[in-house]
Amino acid sequence: MPASPPLEPRTTTTAAVAPFQLTRSFAAPLERVWQAWSDPAQFGLWWGPRGCTLEALAFDFRAGGLFHYRMDLPDAPPMWGRFAFRELLPRQRIVWLNAFSNAHCGIARAPFSELCPLEIENRVSFSEEAGRTTLSLRAAPWGASAEEEGFFAELCSSGSLAQGYGGTFDQLAEMLAR
Repeated sequence: MPASPPLEPRTTTTAAVAPFQLTRSFAAPLERVWQAWSDPAQFGLWWGPRGCTLEALAFDFRAGGLFHYRMDLPDAPPMWGRFAFRELLPRQRIVWLNAFSNAHCGIARAPFSELCPLEIENRVSFSEEAGRTTLSLRAAPWGASAEEEGFFAELCSSGSLAQGYGGTFDQLAEMLAR
């Protein structure tokens, strides 16, 4: 059976559901936290679920660039994902569309649900005070159907997004402490 063609990215946001928001403070200066986000070798050490191995297949860290990665978890088939960077203001803000992908960087449905939005817009802002960096994340469905927005709202209310992003940022804090 031939592989299905990659899904095309959507071009608008509906923003009909409340965004997911998370703020976290790290015991590290802004320059160090920014390096953890902008260097693919460092990024691969903390992004994703605990226990996964992340391989950067492409990392073009600029507005209009793509980050394409392969994620391997024990006893699970590989998964791919991508960030389409929309805005980068060094040491201030990163905006990207996050999506599951296929091995060739085409947008793909999440392996766990057909109702998960194809793309999530993520906005992360950075600030520093007294050598500590505060990171504020806002995530919302991008170009989602009403059903996909409903699924996203369930991810928010069930704590799944808080657990996923929280665990990822726990790993960032651990890496920054080393």
